[in-house]
Amino acid sequence: MGQVEAKEARSTQTQQVSLDGIEARVVAVNIEGLQRTKNDIVMNNVKELFQVNQFQELAMTSNEVRNKLMEMGCFNKVEIEIDTSESGIKDYVVTYNVEETRRVVGSVNTMVGNNEESLTTGIQLPNCLGRGEKFQAEYSYGIRKSSMFNISLVKPLFGMFKSTLSGNVYQATGEHPTSGFKEIDRGIIGDLTFVSGPQVVHNLQYEAVWRHLNCISKSTSFSVREQSGHTLKSAVRHILNVDRRDNPIFPTEGTLFRLTHEFAGLGGNVGFFKSEADMQVNLPLAEDISLQGCFQFGLMKPVDPAEKTFTISDRFFLGGPLSIRGFDLRGVGPQDHGNALGGTNFWASGLHLYAPLPFRPGQGGFGDLFRTHLFTTAGNVGSFWLSGDVQRDIDMMTQDFRLSTGLGVALKLGGIGRVEINYCIPVKVCRGDKVNPGLQFGIGLNFL
Repeated sequence: MGQVEAKEARSTQTQQVSLDGIEARVVAVNIEGLQRTKNDIVMNNVKELFQVNQFQELAMTSNEVRNKLMEMGCFNKVEIEIDTSESGIKDYVVTYNVEETRRVVGSVNTMVGNNEESLTTGIQLPNCLGRGEKFQAEYSYGIRKSSMFNISLVKPLFGMFKSTLSGNVYQATGEHPTSGFKEIDRGIIGDLTFVSGPQVVHNLQYEAVWRHLNCISKSTSFSVREQSGHTLKSAVRHILNVDRRDNPIFPTEGTLFRLTHEFAGLGGNVGFFKSEADMQVNLPLAEDISLQGCFQFGLMKPVDPAEKTFTISDRFFLGGPLSIRGFDLRGVGPQDHGNALGGTNFWASGLHLYAPLPFRPGQGGFGDLFRTHLFTTAGNVGSFWLSGDVQRDIDMMTQDFRLSTGLGVALKLGGIGRVEINYCIPVKVCRGDKVNPGLQFGIGLNFL
């Protein structure tokens, strides 16, 4: 017979130990797995570990350093190990096990933008010089016969402003049937990006581009035809972007402010000063229901008209599923024999109400990618002569504004863009406008 013995149950107690007040000192930091990455930029990020005095501070600082190492763009994975040291009871050794990025990365993907889909292929050499630099070459081809080839080198400048310096050499081609011309651009862009505050990003750019405009067909209007030929633009640009929205695609709260200033005329035969602003406010009304108001405006002034010029590709355009809905692409504003001419001034505004699909099908999954959409959009574009009298200028720019309203469904695309299918009703139009009442399809990144 087997014998069964009863064991006395032992009660276990879990005691929480507070990390406050536990003294700690880092005597060594090890980085395991470095191959291409240079030691100096790594040590510059980990040196703050040697200033900690308590264990809780050590744990928090170790995680902050890990985040900084990931932001360098040199590593795919960073793991932390904290261990005691034989040199003393308060001494610790922190070890980071890193996995560097591959030397060569290739990609093939699809992109959306400006109501056009494109196929993009590219190759990257991440961390090619050992300090977070990235060399990249890309080629894209769109369904509307646009194409772009771009070679870039990006150099992070580590510091409190989180700045990045980049240089680009590119060639871009595009057709604009609604305006009757096609364009080939060959140029270079230098860009300095830095952060001056929470969600406040600046871009300082210089661009030199040789542009060739040509007519698409013999029916292109003379107003467009006379601008054909070669131009050389040399311009500086500043972009301020303050994005405090909770989501870039379907925001429910927060604001967006983007301001762009461009001055062309530092050499070449193109001269103008252009300012453009984009503002957006989002207010939550109920669970998953939000109200969005947006406003855009822009103006352009010629510089040295006797010696410099600007072309139709520098002007502002309105109309289409990404701006004033219910109109054709570039269907708002001056036209000449069916070709949109654009303008040197514009404004556009929109009021949108977003809500989940009725009865919430697919809630918590695929259904959350959709939103119902009620909207009203308005705006105007033209070459208005602004006198400086604010009231007179406002009256002039709002005298013949366009207005549309409608409803539809919006679909989120991978966190970078969205698709809209709307039923549009043009309410107020002007002579020469190209309206598009009824169903309208749009796909892109930035919508009014």
